[in-house]
Amino acid sequence: MRKTLLLITLFFAAPGAAAACAQPYPSRPIRLVVPFAAGGPADFLGRVVGQKLGDTLGQQVVVDNRPGANTIIGAQAVARAEPDGYTLLMAIDGTLVMNPFLYSKLPYDPSKDFQPVSLIAFVPSAFVANNAVPAKTLPELIAQEKAKPGTYLIGSSTPTTQVGIELLNMLAGVKFGIVPYKGGSTQVTGLLGGEIPIGVESFNVALPLYRAGRLKILAVMTPARLSLAPEIPPISEIYPRYDLGIWQSIVAPAGTAPATIDKLGAAIKAVMSEENLRHKIRIAGIEPTFSNSPQELAAFVRSQAETRSKVIRAIGLTLD
Repeated sequence: MRKTLLLITLFFAAPGAAAACAQPYPSRPIRLVVPFAAGGPADFLGRVVGQKLGDTLGQQVVVDNRPGANTIIGAQAVARAEPDGYTLLMAIDGTLVMNPFLYSKLPYDPSKDFQPVSLIAFVPSAFVANNAVPAKTLPELIAQEKAKPGTYLIGSSTPTTQVGIELLNMLAGVKFGIVPYKGGSTQVTGLLGGEIPIGVESFNVALPLYRAGRLKILAVMTPARLSLAPEIPPISEIYPRYDLGIWQSIVAPAGTAPATIDKLGAAIKAVMSEENLRHKIRIAGIEPTFSNSPQELAAFVRSQAETRSKVIRAIGLTLD
């Protein structure tokens, strides 16, 4: 009797299950894992992009904050998720190109566990100086350091900024000493108080202080000049091989259907092309962007990994 009831249940359930499988993507809410705590720039970006992406796709995009371990916790959760397009990761440069070289053991493989979808933003950092520093530009600062090595120390609060400083050292032929800080807020306090003369700080934090005349911005770590402060040159104008900065992307678990990836990519491109959204993101000190294809993002990630791995190996940087 039980076997008969089970067969009847399966018979009537099967058409419904088949219909659910046949539903076009997306047919239910999408989870966007943001590997940072709520309230910061990454969380802001995830929420404004997620809301617009949900409007475009016709399904809600729910932000799931999974902070910790240099984005490893969030990345691991998505790497283990079903590759059905309903769990996505907002992955930064550290997640995809730096962690594999910073940790001897990593619970995910960026090249095997994720399918690229699209870049969404560059999150600029800036080389800043307190007002006591006589240099007004980065070339002046480097010239002064070359004339008298050891003149300047530079504050750094993340692995990405440390690698950025070391890449500048390599390209400029100098050796700025690095002062590690546990957080950007303590570094800003140190800069304004004269504890350190130079630092690498988030552009959205540095810009108001620059506008108020409380510190100088010598250069930005971006591919091009920023619309919010076009008078400030990127380091790449001074050293063309300098291609390093913080960026945000969206990836899916490996094995996600190509049609789903293409639909997500097209939706992200449409969202990130909206001028109202671009203006809202830029005001927050973030530069919006998108990839024309998943292959374009994959090629970008490979080039970034090549640059950063050379620096990380040269300086022997590890986080184990």
